[in-house]
Parts: sequence; C-alpha cells; structure tokens
Amino acid sequence: MKVHEFLDGLASPSPTPGGGGASALLCSMGAALVSMVCHLTIGKKGYEESEPELKKILEEAEILRKKAEELIDKDTNAFNEVMASYKTPKDKPQRADMIQAALKNATATPLEVAGLGVRVMELSKIIAFRGNINSVSDAGVAMLAADAGVRGALLNIRINLKSVEDEAFKGKMLTEIHELEEKSNGLREEVSGTVSFKLAN
Repeated sequence: MKVHEFLDGLASPSPTPGGGGASALLCSMGAALVSMVCHLTIGKKGYEESEPELKKILEEAEILRKKAEELIDKDTNAFNEVMASYKTPKDKPQRADMIQAALKNATATPLEVAGLGVRVMELSKIIAFRGNINSVSDAGVAMLAADAGVRGALLNIRINLKSVEDEAFKGKMLTEIHELEEKSNGLREEVSGTVSFKLAN
C-alpha cells in the first residue's frame, strides 16, 4: 500500500486502519530514519570507530522497520476479530467468551508495537550520540516518531482493557504499560538532551 492510500484509508469513515495501525507506522518511520542516519555515517571520514556498531544498528533497524510494517496489518486483523465477536448472535452461549478472548488478543499487537518502538528509541539514542553530526536532527525525529508510536500503542491497549473483565490480566497489562511508559519517557529526555546539545554546539 502506498503512503497516500494508507492516509486515505486513515481519513475514511472506516475504523481500520486507525490509531493502532498509525502507531505501528510511526515506529516503522522511526526505524527507517535510524537506518538513514546509519547509511549517512558509515564510510564517512571521522566516524571509522563507530562503523562496526552502526552496521549492527542498521541491520537491526531494518528488521524492526519491516516488523512494524507487518504489525499494521496485524493490528487491523485483531480489531476485525473484536468487531466480529460483537456481531455474534446474542443467544449464542459462547458470545461473551469470544468477545473477551478477542479483546485480550487485541492488546497483544499494540504491546508488541510499543516494545518495538522503545527499541527504536534506544537505537536513536546511540545514533544521536555516535552518528553523523549533520544528521543529528534526523536521529531526533527518529526518536520522536517512535515515541509517538509507543504512546499511541499504549492508548490502544488501554481502550481495549476497559472492556476486559479479567482483573488479573488487566493488572499484568497495566504493569507492562507503566514499564514501557517509564522507559520511553527516560529515552525521550536523553535523546532530546543529546540532540539539543549537538545542535547548539
């Protein structure tokens, strides 16, 4: 799907693609920018010492980018399963269980997106520090895109949890949300500080 096609779908009355898919796309964009900064640093004079590490980061960033793209469709499929469960005839005994199972499943993909996004933020921290100084703003945008993707994914988990009845499951998920929020908040501050310092000096 081309970018304008995805955006047309996002703007349409259809609930998919929605915030979940957009969050995955943001993480994918962040990973793509990490790759770009690596490409603009590897082989450049003055960055020889960083090259081995950046080659590894480039390889990982490409894996993360492609995985995030896959999660766009995975999120749509999970949402469609939730909608299908609600359309089950109300006299069907298994309906309530089907809805609960679909809601729980719908938290899995955004949790994966959030974890992936945090990893992209970690990579952006390294490239902001060790990458080409002329691309430090791109490293900052990589972090911001991934951070937005993480925050969006966590919102999607929360809205699905509102209808989940399993309190133990909800508690476990809320703990994971808190941990991911803490990590992303810390990384955002660190990368922002590095980028601001390099832009000012």
